[in-house]
Amino acid sequence: MGMFEDVQRQYIEARKSGDKFASQVLNLVVSDLKYEKINKQKDLEDADVIAYLRKTLKSRKEMLAEAEAAGRKDIAEQTQAEIAFLEKLLPRMMSREELIALVKSVKESLGASSPADMGRMMKEVMSKVAGKAEGSEVKDVVSAVLKGEL
Repeated sequence: MGMFEDVQRQYIEARKSGDKFASQVLNLVVSDLKYEKINKQKDLEDADVIAYLRKTLKSRKEMLAEAEAAGRKDIAEQTQAEIAFLEKLLPRMMSREELIALVKSVKESLGASSPADMGRMMKEVMSKVAGKAEGSEVKDVVSAVLKGEL
């Protein structure tokens, strides 16, 4: 079962159990993902769902900062709860140690030896981490491993 189907299942369960908060948040997520599916004219892959959730989290965090700056505690509390809920939908992020181990194994398999191999390394590592690590963190680790710092 893909992430999209899992989110739909969670939405249905929230509706059946009467959890208004989860139902409300999941309703928005499912609705937006259905529009995304229509726009792409194909089934959504897990990477598409993860990208949508990350984008939504980023906008919610910006909304939280604006609400706090404006002194709107009610909106800030609601937004904070939504952020916590949405973060639970995302897969567990890789720890830095796991990422370093993966990058080192990719380096060995590709035979990479210098910073000139950065592009090949990034492409391979990003395909393996697929939503489990931030791109900027991957770039930092790949760069450090290629320079021999890690």
